[in-house]
Amino acid sequence: MNNLKVLVVDDEQPARKKLVKFLYANSGNVIIEEASNGLEACEKIINFKPHLLFLDIQMPGMTGIEVVQNIPSENIPLIIFVTAFDQYAIKAFEINAIDYLLKPFDQERFDVSFKRALERIELKTGGKEEIAGFLNEIRKDKKYTERILVNSNGKYFFVFAEDVIYFEAEEKYVILHTLKAKHLIRETMGNMEEKLNPDKFARIHRSFIVNVNQIQEMQPWSHGDYVVLLKNGVKLNMSRRYKENLLKDTSE
Repeated sequence: MNNLKVLVVDDEQPARKKLVKFLYANSGNVIIEEASNGLEACEKIINFKPHLLFLDIQMPGMTGIEVVQNIPSENIPLIIFVTAFDQYAIKAFEINAIDYLLKPFDQERFDVSFKRALERIELKTGGKEEIAGFLNEIRKDKKYTERILVNSNGKYFFVFAEDVIYFEAEEKYVILHTLKAKHLIRETMGNMEEKLNPDKFARIHRSFIVNVNQIQEMQPWSHGDYVVLLKNGVKLNMSRRYKENLLKDTSE
């Protein structure tokens, strides 16, 4: 493939240098960008739009798993995870047919993964489905999203999930409401619901997900619906379709 765009993400410069060296040994028609941390990786995935991502898992501050959790679905490239031995994560890779490089790896092992990736990119197969399955497997170990990437005036930063009072649907976007501000992200409510810890957040309406710790009270309304009063005074509609989500979360 001509002009293959590859993003190499690792907090250790020697590790990035090794991957770049192996990439150039395989192909001269490759455009390579590097990122040394998770936040930089998220920015470059959105703006650089790589075809292939080599992603280290064990990074300080923000892990590779958190990077994937914060990538908008339309921006997910083909991913090869790079990791030291992690039995649980490797099980998740193998279940969902996601390729990974186990540190330390050599040129021969790299070549196998790279060739496989090129074939899949040329055929335009795989990627999003495997990643969705991988994240579901990871969530079995209660690894839900703790931080959410937002963009304000061209600057990227994180909002802690626990600081979000509620999420609101806005066409193809989701609005995050905090005490101090609100942020618009390109995401669906369904995907957002899957990423959040159900012990802390509940879908109460097709347009609202609420932080259960921010609920003041529930007021009966009509036809089985309720009004949810939040501690900051905001009132949200709760439809009877989602009532059990909140009652389940507040019954403990």
